[in-house]
Amino acid sequence: MSGENPTPERLGAFSDGVLAIIITIMVLELKVPRDSNPEALLSLWPTFLSYGLSYLFVGTVWVNHHHLLRYTERAEPKVIWANLVLLFFVSLIPFFTAYMAETRMDPFTTALYAGIFLLITIAFMFFQKVIASQFQGDTRLMLMDRAARRRNWIALLSYTAAIPAAWIQPALSLAIIVAVSGLYFVPEALWCR
Repeated sequence: MSGENPTPERLGAFSDGVLAIIITIMVLELKVPRDSNPEALLSLWPTFLSYGLSYLFVGTVWVNHHHLLRYTERAEPKVIWANLVLLFFVSLIPFFTAYMAETRMDPFTTALYAGIFLLITIAFMFFQKVIASQFQGDTRLMLMDRAARRRNWIALLSYTAAIPAAWIQPALSLAIIVAVSGLYFVPEALWCR
């Protein structure tokens, strides 16, 4: 053993595998209706909606994760641990997705659903901070990090607001979650300002 840290490519491949498993678990939660009529299929709308939102969110995490890893020079232990913390919280999405769908998006489970996104955002901020610590001396990367941190704080505050919004109207909470995901669709858009 040379004692070298794993490469960022290996870290990315591991994370890709974990995220693929998370999406697979969510797909397995989609149950086929017992009846063969349109009403039986339409009655599953909460499941399809929560699955769609969760798939969108996991995909957005994947895109932004890859974006960050492009700027990672070394997959040192603190980067690996920050990555594991992020993946842990993302791995909880299938549970909260199924729970929210099963309860037909009641306020409590929708608030929990928003809460997991809040925890993921905190973990992502930590992951980004650890990677950004490798940017020392590169003005362009430090400016990109500053713009991304602003975006992360907007997301953090929005997800925090989505939790009590679920008690007012679950659809409002879900709308906030979708809107915040839009901030992350194109990572370069905010990073390059």
